[in-house]
Amino acid sequence: MSDVRTCPTCGAKAKYKLIEEKETYTAVQEEAVFKKISQLKKAIDKYKSKAEALEKEIQAIKSDKK
Repeated sequence: MSDVRTCPTCGAKAKYKLIEEKETYTAVQEEAVFKKISQLKKAIDKYKSKAEALEKEIQAIKSDKK
């Protein structure tokens, strides 16, 4: 997943990567792309929270059977 941050050089939104101890920023050219990245991040976070809740529920059911 892309990590979108503000570029320290130009102040624009950019994709941040850390490659071999070197920080790189790649400009995000379109606002629509930036919005889509944000939407995808939110969707993934929502999925992760649901998955974690289900995992806890499974563990609870397993511990009740023992």
